[in-house]
Amino acid sequence: MATKKLTAKLREEVGTGDSNQLRREGYTPGVLYGRSKDTKNIAFNTKELQKIVTDEGYGALVTLDIDGKNTAAILKDVQREIVKDGFLHADFQELSENEEIRLTIPLYLENREKAETNDSIVQLQLSEIDIECLPKYIVSYVNIDAAKLKDQPAITIGDLELEGIDILHEDDEVIASLTYASKAQEEDDDDEEATETPIYEDEKSVLE
Repeated sequence: MATKKLTAKLREEVGTGDSNQLRREGYTPGVLYGRSKDTKNIAFNTKELQKIVTDEGYGALVTLDIDGKNTAAILKDVQREIVKDGFLHADFQELSENEEIRLTIPLYLENREKAETNDSIVQLQLSEIDIECLPKYIVSYVNIDAAKLKDQPAITIGDLELEGIDILHEDDEVIASLTYASKAQEEDDDDEEATETPIYEDEKSVLE
């Protein structure tokens, strides 16, 4: 289930002074929490954490090595310094194989060129979804095949098939649709906002 290992240690002391000392020693202060479990104050190896955030992003599945004991967890949040962009604090949620977890995952559009024409482009209307599932079914992202728009006016939540995952959206919520606009017009959008007319829209369309 977990693909990355992250070295960590329990924190006996908390507070600004202790946190600053940990950062100087190459650790990022944080917490590990879970359902029906006491929250633990943890310090994470900063270099390993930076690599995980860079490679996997938020929602990364990891095995925490806390003083030699392995714990499956998911990265929920990282607080950064405004100026130096260093890590200030990290939150992880402990995973249990028999308990469902709720999280948000991104949607990525592929095969746009198979649906677009000189008069229409693919418009992504939903870039992420909320899901709930057991840890063994967690996915990092979902690819959306835009080629389906050659045969249907829109791709909706109801078109997704994710094993063991409950998608926390209405089935008719639109993920992607075609919009009337020339590709030349699309390229000029950085200089001048284009006026587009959706080929498909519903009450929740972001193009209204």
